[in-house]
Amino acid sequence: MSFENVFTEHWLPQKPLCSHRKDGSYKRQTRARALEHAYIETNPLAMQSLIVTDHDGADADYIADLAGLPQPSWVAMNPQTRSGHIVYALNSPVCLTDAAHRAPVNLLARVEQGLTDVLGGDIGYGGRITKNPTHNAHMPLWGEAEALYGLRELARALGDVGALPAPHRQAQTVLDSTVGRNVALFNITRQWAYRARLRYTDSTEWAETVYAFASMKNASVIADEFSRGPMSESEVAQIAKSIAGWVWGNITPEQTKANRARWAKNLEQGRVQKMKERLEALEAMNSERT
Repeated sequence: MSFENVFTEHWLPQKPLCSHRKDGSYKRQTRARALEHAYIETNPLAMQSLIVTDHDGADADYIADLAGLPQPSWVAMNPQTRSGHIVYALNSPVCLTDAAHRAPVNLLARVEQGLTDVLGGDIGYGGRITKNPTHNAHMPLWGEAEALYGLRELARALGDVGALPAPHRQAQTVLDSTVGRNVALFNITRQWAYRARLRYTDSTEWAETVYAFASMKNASVIADEFSRGPMSESEVAQIAKSIAGWVWGNITPEQTKANRARWAKNLEQGRVQKMKERLEALEAMNSERT
């Protein structure tokens, strides 16, 4: 059985953007109507189940095998040029806006960058829209139905061929990654939010301020540093909402006061313990002298 039989189970947008032309106007339609179009939205805004590499060369059908990578879930090719979208489907979609669980998003950015590097991907491809593999405008090459991967499984495969960016170099190595933009904007915004939270007492004002800060950084830092340009307003809003909600609920005046009291207590206990150890050492030295 091929992945074509399970495609709709792993293509997740509920009301996808779609168009008959790559550079045409995109409208939201039902899933059934969207699949009548040649170009469709790849993933929901806040969730990613498909990793797409836009290969502009002439060997989209076999470059993954040539590179020593697992079989793609599918490849949607241009029948004339054999360029196309190489797609890996994840068995567990990654939430891009969960403020409490960022490790999967960070790993996803590294995997996406690694695939772009090793598969000769277009660094300008934004990932929002993909070729519809069920449409006759494209030539599909379907993988097996089992061509469904865990994020760590793909990371290991990239690591085996030396193509997985190292975690300590992530900031420098995911500048061509769509998810890398998410990681960078999230980190910039959360670090500011941790420091700024206690200056606000109204949750609505706080949420608006976090969004304004994230939008500003998206238009400057992300737009300037990433080859794929700034994120969409809706993507920025999702990140800002996640950070604002988590920080508001977890960094409160009461919690901060309790934390400081605990830190002070631990510090004092540490000082007492060190003083006790010094006194014991002095007593031991005096005993040896006598």
